[in-house]
Amino acid sequence: MFLKLTKAFGKPICVCLYAAFAWLAAKKKPLPLLILFAMHLCETLTIGRKVAKDRAVPAPEWIAQCLAFGFTWWLPLKSEME
Repeated sequence: MFLKLTKAFGKPICVCLYAAFAWLAAKKKPLPLLILFAMHLCETLTIGRKVAKDRAVPAPEWIAQCLAFGFTWWLPLKSEME
C-alpha cells in the first residue's frame, strides 16, 4: 500500500515540500529547506547510489532524481529488484 502511494504521490509531494520550504527560506527561515536537502543528500550518497548501480542508471540521472525526490525515487526501483 505504501509503495503504491509513493509511486502515485511521492514526487508531487516532494515538489510541494521544496516549494513551501523555498518560500520559507525566502522569508528568512532556511532551516526546513536545508534539512530536506541534507536528508536527500545523505540518501544520494548511501542507498541512492547502490540502487542506481544495481539498476544501471546513469550517474547524472540518479543524482538529480535522488536529490530532488529522495526515497520516492529509489524505493520503487528497489522494490522492483526484489
